[in-house]
Amino acid sequence: MLGIGTGIDHSSVVEPADLKELTGNTATTLQLWLKNNTDVTTSQWKDSSGNDNHATQSSEANQATVTTDGGLDFERDQSDHYDLATKIDIADNQGFCVAIVVTRESETAGGLLSDGSTEMIQFENATTLRMKTLNASAQTTTTDAVFPTNTFATGSKFILLINRSAGANNKFTFMKNGSALTADVDTSTNEAQGENPGGIEFTVLGSRDGSVNFFDGIIHEVAVWNRSLTGTEIADVNSYLQEIHGL
Repeated sequence: MLGIGTGIDHSSVVEPADLKELTGNTATTLQLWLKNNTDVTTSQWKDSSGNDNHATQSSEANQATVTTDGGLDFERDQSDHYDLATKIDIADNQGFCVAIVVTRESETAGGLLSDGSTEMIQFENATTLRMKTLNASAQTTTTDAVFPTNTFATGSKFILLINRSAGANNKFTFMKNGSALTADVDTSTNEAQGENPGGIEFTVLGSRDGSVNFFDGIIHEVAVWNRSLTGTEIADVNSYLQEIHGL
């Protein structure tokens, strides 16, 4: 069919697949998808996963600012953060994957997703990513994955993907803009295979438990799966986000 008045055949135009299609086309494993430029306001960022796990903030003083590209700009000194409608619960030995597109505006510690001081993912500085889990025996394990200088420096948009394989011998995979990140074994802690299989819950976006370590910068997009992704799925997710965000 020809486009009206254009003489261009649009019949073969294919819309890019979305994150649900790329990872099973189900809301069962894609627990949260705060999709860029989709249903985002200062008070609520609607979940596009199909779980209605919307990120909301009723207090105007703690609301981020909607950016021109359809994300949220968080201010650390204003305690900006959002609460998820339902808890994302990752059990001991369970795989999971988090993909988040951010622009950091400060190198101070900034929480990305958390439930409290013992269950979280956050930037510590320009080189260190911290993850804490809490197992069924109430034991906390802290993983500090340390990367080369300025890996998480301020001023540039980037995709961070964290994938943990399932099982007691879990293994973390870290990627930035589709390329693997290798943690420094001499300075990282609890980062090797099997060293952090504990449980983790997510209830807050943009802070550690909504009270400290507020993220300073722009969160452009967030997706969380309650299983580890395959190598093909990881490549597809990175390709999708790189295309959407021009990375």
